[in-house]
Amino acid sequence: MKLKIYFALIFLIILIITYCGQKMPLPGVESSPESFGANDTSYIHITPAWEAATIGYNPDKPMTPVDITIGEDGYIFVADSANDRIITIVSSGNLATYQNFDKIAPIQSPRGIDIDAKLNLLIVNGTNKIYVWNQYLNNIGVDSVLVDLTEDQKFILSGDPALIDSIMGIHEFYVDENELSSFQGVAFGPSNDSTVFVTDKGNNRILQLKIMVNGVVKLSNGYLHPTFQGVYDKDIAAYGSGAGTVDNPRGISADDDGNIYFTQIGGNFLVQKLKKQGSNYISEYTLFEDAIMDLNRFNRPFDITTDKDDAIFVIDNEDGKVYKFFNKGASAGEVASLGKKGLAEAIFNSPFSIAISDEDIVYIADTGNHRIERFQLSVSEEDLPVEQPN
Repeated sequence: MKLKIYFALIFLIILIITYCGQKMPLPGVESSPESFGANDTSYIHITPAWEAATIGYNPDKPMTPVDITIGEDGYIFVADSANDRIITIVSSGNLATYQNFDKIAPIQSPRGIDIDAKLNLLIVNGTNKIYVWNQYLNNIGVDSVLVDLTEDQKFILSGDPALIDSIMGIHEFYVDENELSSFQGVAFGPSNDSTVFVTDKGNNRILQLKIMVNGVVKLSNGYLHPTFQGVYDKDIAAYGSGAGTVDNPRGISADDDGNIYFTQIGGNFLVQKLKKQGSNYISEYTLFEDAIMDLNRFNRPFDITTDKDDAIFVIDNEDGKVYKFFNKGASAGEVASLGKKGLAEAIFNSPFSIAISDEDIVYIADTGNHRIERFQLSVSEEDLPVEQPN
């Protein structure tokens, strides 16, 4: 029975690959404040801070943001570890409660999240499992799920509400065979590579997974749509104290070229870039040549990301500061200025995450203060519009 479904899925991939490769129709969202240019490198504080009260969120416990990711449609997803859920915020600062955005739960103590162009939201929580919630399925709705095939290769679909709920809710994307694995961070690779990268604190490694079709659903609009799972491909970095090795890894990010950036709190090099070369990865920066590899620069870097110009941003959980580095040209690997105000002066309370939108808005999970802070790259402080509380 499973073999018949497998061959039918292969055939179905051919039918829907064009459909899946197109941008999904998405609900409208309110626009972020426009970028006012980059004649200097100041990142000006935007008020108010996003606390539970300001965004219309009423959690059982104080909001504890530990990771942030931004979808291509502008939604900001936040892992709230204290309340075992993922919340969604529109760029204007309001909590999204429609299209099942308020039902990305329960997920015990989420730690890392990322979302891809197919709107698969991946979640890790320190276990050996990766979970997924699909925004598109929850936007359109699911009518039925493929459960079998007839002998003449016709689909048998089930409208069982429990089965539909299991597909639309949070469910397993990948389960590692090693029960000691402890996934801390997750990042999608370039969309045309169909890869996922995961930091594993339990085994001190970085895994690469391949994204595969594992099922089919019939949407409420009548169209067929695939569902996905992760399949182990290989380890791309293993335990060690040198460049290109891993010791107690945390945050991870990938750029459009497939290069990987990660942080760790063990070993000698706490912030690293692994450059993709064919199917292999090598350390891009080196000790004594590149400032990003200085042995005493960081304390406990918990997260890392790049902006649209590929500059590297790091958030340090212990000293509460943000660091920026060039990532191109003759200055690659060297410290880049954050300016003289705003983000350059900010000290956060046990921050866990940093994310940057295409509009050059920097989002900080100010975890110890139970809020999200925002900073806008701007020509001048006077030019930047300041949001007012509702």
